[in-house]
Amino acid sequence: MKLSKIFLITIFILGVLPLGLYVYARYLEPHRLIVNRVSLESSRIDGPLKIVFFGDTHMGKFNNTDQLSRIADKINAQNPDLVIFTGDLVSANKNLSVDTDAIAQVLQTIQAPYGKFCVIGNHEYATARQYSYRDLMHSAGFEVLVNDWLDIPEINVRLLGLDDAYAGKPDKILADDALDDAYNILITHEPDIIDSMDIDPVQLILAGHTHGGQISIPLLTERILPAGGKKYVKGLFAVGSDGQTALFVTKGTGMSTLPFRFLNVPEIVSIEIN
Repeated sequence: MKLSKIFLITIFILGVLPLGLYVYARYLEPHRLIVNRVSLESSRIDGPLKIVFFGDTHMGKFNNTDQLSRIADKINAQNPDLVIFTGDLVSANKNLSVDTDAIAQVLQTIQAPYGKFCVIGNHEYATARQYSYRDLMHSAGFEVLVNDWLDIPEINVRLLGLDDAYAGKPDKILADDALDDAYNILITHEPDIIDSMDIDPVQLILAGHTHGGQISIPLLTERILPAGGKKYVKGLFAVGSDGQTALFVTKGTGMSTLPFRFLNVPEIVSIEIN
């Protein structure tokens, strides 16, 4: 009798557990949204600065404007000084199934006194013939940086935005334009490109692209990480020759290829620099 009960319990667990994991990864975790908070220090900043950044929304088949509205509300709730988007707004698809005007209207609601800025991801190149990412982001109040920089003198910050490393032509010496005595922030879609750059003049690097692996399963995740995001997968890293540059890779908010997230809860990142 005891063996029969153990057998039945085992069969039950083996049957229910995979179903539970499927439901969680397909319907529960993708609809969560957390704020990942990080604190940094620098004498280069004129007063405290709160940066909120997000990436990889992948609007389309798996992600809609309702989710984007939640993201915008969550960003505004942090009272950011500066907002940054690291690319991959819309997922590449033969038939563009999103309302770009509606996306722009939602992004327009995001508020930041020192501005909203973004770079181009590989999916922006893949959808270039279907809609204008630049026009959409400009209408939403975002400044698009492609191998270019700009200053925010009120807070002594210089922003440097790289072109996409996968499909574009990133300027690998862009960090040479970092400003002495300012707080220099490099924005890139793919994080791994920094290993082919001199990033020592930069104090902070913000990146996305990886989705944190999107599905965290030993041995599997390493195989599905995208090119340009195999080394720096998610979270905070100390990089540069002296480890004095902070790199943060966000897990993003959306999904591509597969409609699953597992142990990679969608996030926006709030970085407070004191």
